Amino acid sequence: MASLRMETSEAGLYEYKFSKLGDTSYNHDHRRFSPLVVQQRVHPRPSAYFTEAGKTYKYCQEEEAGDEVVPINLVGQPPFHLELEIKQHMNTKPEVINVPNIVSNHYKLHIPHKVLTLGTHSVTIRKVQDSRGCQWKMDFNAPHVQVSVADIPSISPLEERTDYCVGDRISYTLSGTPPFNVFYTFQDRERKASVGSTEFRRIAEKPGIFTVTALSDQRSTEACKAKTKITKVIHEMPSVRVSKGRTATIDIHEGGEAKILFEFGGTPPFHFTYTRSTTPPKGKKPEVLETKNEISHEYSKTIRASDEGMYEVVSIRDKYCAFSTQKVPGKSGQKLLTNR
Repeated sequence: MASLRMETSEAGLYEYKFSKLGDTSYNHDHRRFSPLVVQQRVHPRPSAYFTEAGKTYKYCQEEEAGDEVVPINLVGQPPFHLELEIKQHMNTKPEVINVPNIVSNHYKLHIPHKVLTLGTHSVTIRKVQDSRGCQWKMDFNAPHVQVSVADIPSISPLEERTDYCVGDRISYTLSGTPPFNVFYTFQDRERKASVGSTEFRRIAEKPGIFTVTALSDQRSTEACKAKTKITKVIHEMPSVRVSKGRTATIDIHEGGEAKILFEFGGTPPFHFTYTRSTTPPKGKKPEVLETKNEISHEYSKTIRASDEGMYEVVSIRDKYCAFSTQKVPGKSGQKLLTNR
């Protein structure tokens, strides 16, 4: 038995013609031996390469639908079997991923999050095999791509309460690498704020729903941002009107009484304080004669009064907010009762 080394250095169709045959005992006899022709087809080895070799892809540490994919082109007869190596720069032991049964010449690689840690990783194609059984092993200088895994930034409110009043300060603490982008909605509008420190503050200027929806920092991307839903409700300050907001003078007879109407704005129940004061001469301050506290579970309340004096609300508190002053801006009023 003898063996012949066939040519396989290049792909193609090879033809081998055996025209003579002899050994140490017999010479070639053309009458006994007919020329023999053998054909051999050498298939090309498959290959695989990254569509964008050298590119750095960014991932989030937590798995999200928005993660990027790494496109790979394959040359050969599908289906393919692909073997890849993922190496974290701070770890000497690489992770090996096998991807079988790739039925197309174009493949989008989703790297499993379980093999990714914080930092930069190098992804290299180690071996590819096609349906003919041909395979190609890559050398150490094979093209590769980088995968950068960033930690997810976080945001937390400094206060646990949900309800705020107009004029309050809403504060949050941020975790990550500044600068941050804070995404939020207010009064049905989407907004974005750039924050250079680890604290995010907003003044509650108007009533409405304030919701922080997402956060990104310097290491993350717009597509790789922390999703959240932190909602704060901003309530308008409570208000009160006395006698329809007008200054009114009512004379009462001895033993009689008058009705004082209080009208409220805000969210019931309303706790309010009113005073009865003297009516001083011009240029002098009134003297408080009496102070009373009342509660109303409705948006209006009527009080009967029989004592002479000037009646005025000095403080009011509803379910969420409180206001204390001698005059409630825009909705003030007082009732003056005199005895006759």
